[in-house]
Amino acid sequence: MKKLFVQLLTVALLPTLVACGFQLRGSIDLPAEWKTLHLSTASPNSELSSELRAGFEANGIQWVGRAEAAYTLQVGTEIYERRNLTIGQDAKAAEFELSMSTTLRVIDLEGTEILALTTVKAHKVITNDPENITGKVEEARLLRGEMRSSLVRQIMRRIRFLATGSNSSQTS
Repeated sequence: MKKLFVQLLTVALLPTLVACGFQLRGSIDLPAEWKTLHLSTASPNSELSSELRAGFEANGIQWVGRAEAAYTLQVGTEIYERRNLTIGQDAKAAEFELSMSTTLRVIDLEGTEILALTTVKAHKVITNDPENITGKVEEARLLRGEMRSSLVRQIMRRIRFLATGSNSSQTS
């Protein structure tokens, strides 16, 4: 009886979850004309480019040549910075701020700029521990990966908003 109640409750609540616009993180649904894109980047073999390709492909987007794509996504190089955030009593950095950024812009087949040059950024704070240098180096490496993933999600959201916005403005 309890199992049946839980199943009925799940079935009853599922439409409210769908109606509120819930989507899994990283998933995007683009109109048909946005299903094929061309990726133009200064460093096509970088981790950012690879993760960007994989993120879009996981959502059914195909990367094609410039002539075959309705839109070209131009992505700048990944810029990584580290700065001292606080200084400890021993005059050494106690905390660092890590930041990563890149630029993007979208142009259509005719070369018209659809999305002007835009910067996306991600920030993380890491504490410094001189006693555990190896651990902190590994933590910084993991945070870099998280920031890169954050940049990819931001780019995907921008493309989704652009695609759904331009699609609704064309049909109106």
